[in-house]
Amino acid sequence: MAESDLRCRLCGSELSTGLVATDSRHCCLNTTPIAGTCPEHGPVGPHHAVED
Repeated sequence: MAESDLRCRLCGSELSTGLVATDSRHCCLNTTPIAGTCPEHGPVGPHHAVED
């Protein structure tokens, strides 16, 4: 399996945790860190990431 067992809370897809999943912010106006990228919903925050 991948490095992470995080899944999207919205659809259950496995999140990619590559370069986009860091402590960097998606936007200068948004302080939510990106937990991973869902193939269906795009970048998601920790509130939409659940452990498998």
